[in-house]
Amino acid sequence: MLELFRNIINIRISRQNQIIFAAFALCLSIYILSSSLMILKNNVNNLKKENEINLNRIEFIAAIEEQEINSKSAFSSNFASSVNSSARDNKLKIDRTLPISNNEISIWINESNFIDLFNWFLEINNNGVEITKMSIRRISKETVSAQLTVKL
Repeated sequence: MLELFRNIINIRISRQNQIIFAAFALCLSIYILSSSLMILKNNVNNLKKENEINLNRIEFIAAIEEQEINSKSAFSSNFASSVNSSARDNKLKIDRTLPISNNEISIWINESNFIDLFNWFLEINNNGVEITKMSIRRISKETVSAQLTVKL
């Protein structure tokens, strides 16, 4: 074993083979460096995109808060009656409403079309009403019953 190791050390490489080996080592080094640079560049681009997305989210949240301040006055005059009349306009059958606090009520809706209920949710949301709790049960193919708590 020791002799084999001495033979490997004593092998002389020709000048041409030395140049080929050096060129190969240089090319391998350049490849590794360029790959590392490309990976770093991709990471930087991904971080820039993530930063831009986060900034857009922050701007969106700020816009929502401003919109909430502007739109909360739509139902503020008489909250319960505004919610009831809005539900009637959307063909919903409200069985019972229960005031929980000054700006929060609980509503029971029976046997209503789900699409009408969904459209009503969109309408009250656009008027600054927040749904804090919701439970929807399917009664038949197209009708549902819902119990929800909303607040202004």
